[in-house]
Amino acid sequence: MKSSKLRVVCKLLKIQTINYFSDPVNIVLGFLLCSVTMLCWVAFKPTEGGISTDAFVLASAIGISTIRNAEYNLNCTLVEWRETRFIRNILTTPISKKLFYFTILLFNWIVNIVIALILFALAMMFSSQRVILENVQWAPFLAGFWLNIILSNIMALWLSVAFKQRDYVLILSSISYYIAMYLLGLGIPWSTVGQYKVIYYVSYLFPHRYVLNIMQAAWVGTSGNMSLPIPLHPGESWEGSWLEQQNFGYGDNGWWLPSLISVFFIIFFTLLFMIAMNKKYRFGTRRYAKYKGVAINLENIEMIKKSSSVNELKEFIRISEIDKIQNDFKSKKVRKRPGD
Repeated sequence: MKSSKLRVVCKLLKIQTINYFSDPVNIVLGFLLCSVTMLCWVAFKPTEGGISTDAFVLASAIGISTIRNAEYNLNCTLVEWRETRFIRNILTTPISKKLFYFTILLFNWIVNIVIALILFALAMMFSSQRVILENVQWAPFLAGFWLNIILSNIMALWLSVAFKQRDYVLILSSISYYIAMYLLGLGIPWSTVGQYKVIYYVSYLFPHRYVLNIMQAAWVGTSGNMSLPIPLHPGESWEGSWLEQQNFGYGDNGWWLPSLISVFFIIFFTLLFMIAMNKKYRFGTRRYAKYKGVAINLENIEMIKKSSSVNELKEFIRISEIDKIQNDFKSKKVRKRPGD
């Protein structure tokens, strides 16, 4: 049985790989846009008093590419398979729902790890980025990385179930990505955009702010108090500014606070996902569940799906026929009046 499950996982991973690379948008927006933006900022030479590059630009690139792949690209897969009825067809087979969805998430995790490693390798071509490695706090950085993946996956699952129309799902996923891209530290450096108080405070409403802040602070070794790093170049635009006083916005608290808030958002979107699933897949049968015939049919469907061979299916049919005869006999006996 384990070998058969492994074969199923491998086949599903192969299908997803072909599906991923067949869409150029996945490559362009999921990898190329973030990598080119990161390389531009890494190679950027700031002038005194001008726009400066964040020391944690690599962490921002990894985090934001993760949002694109873990949320938007996952939604693309789920929506496309839903429209082509691939998911429905798979779930009518003996393949368990847990194994099927685990494989989808597994592929997504692999893609995120591979892209993160490629971005890391590209950044290490620059000596300025290699120097920063001495300050990286790997435990909080990796914690923020995985919290980001989990949060993005849960948001994607909720959107794909809560909204029937493909356009709504993809638009909301795109908004989530572009907000992070341009307001949380990659398209525009946080040292620049964070100085606008309106954006600074409104960004507290963005779920991805907290996981990205963990990764950014950990990358420059300040996750203990979530402060901004010492300027790389004298006279950088944010040095001595209001932003330097506010830092990442958690007071003197360490990375435990944004982690706690991130967990709250994960639980929140998980509950929304469960509510949407219950409303979508159980409402139609719940009102009829009290009828015995419906309950029997639902049970039969589950048994057919669990049958892993022709012999098991034949045995199930034989047992079902016996049960049907017994139920018919009991119902006739009940309907028979006393004295007839």
